[in-house]
Amino acid sequence: MGSFHNQQHYLAEQFHIQDIQLIKANYEAALKIKRWRLIQKIPALSKRIRKEADSMIQESFLLYVDNYNVLLEEGFYSEMLTN
Repeated sequence: MGSFHNQQHYLAEQFHIQDIQLIKANYEAALKIKRWRLIQKIPALSKRIRKEADSMIQESFLLYVDNYNVLLEEGFYSEMLTN
């Protein structure tokens, strides 16, 4: 019974850690979007600053990730025996 309890505790801790990381990533993404919107609204800023803000958004949010890589990251494999 103790081993099962330890596994549950470990899984709960891992879930909590991943939840915190997800909340942090969402917060940082929202800040990047707000920064980009603010830069776009200020007409006096140079084109270089606007270009940097656009590239920040491109690099942060508009990247293509292959489905296979996402599945591997989540623990799914192409062979049924390893799932």
